Amino acid sequence: MKKIRVFLDYKCYPLWVYNEKGELISNDIVEELLNETEIKDLLKDIQNTYNSLFIDNEVLFEYKGFNNKEERRTFLDKVEHLMQMIRSKVGDSYIIENEVNI
Repeated sequence: MKKIRVFLDYKCYPLWVYNEKGELISNDIVEELLNETEIKDLLKDIQNTYNSLFIDNEVLFEYKGFNNKEERRTFLDKVEHLMQMIRSKVGDSYIIENEVNI
């Protein structure tokens, strides 16, 4: 069965799609979610927040993290909400994995 993996990497789209053999086939939104504006907006928001957790300039690239536990919790709640929305739209067509570890 195909798999959607929600995984955060700096400046990369947060959806990773794998075929039945476990091979990466896409780092983009799956066709079934193309018209799901709320999901697409949430993906963008999650990725923007993740990117903001890093200092990236000509001198330094470094993870700085969240300012406090509440910000982290709010972020993880958004990720969980995203997971629920994806599951409700793609049903049993994909295995859905949450690989967000912050």
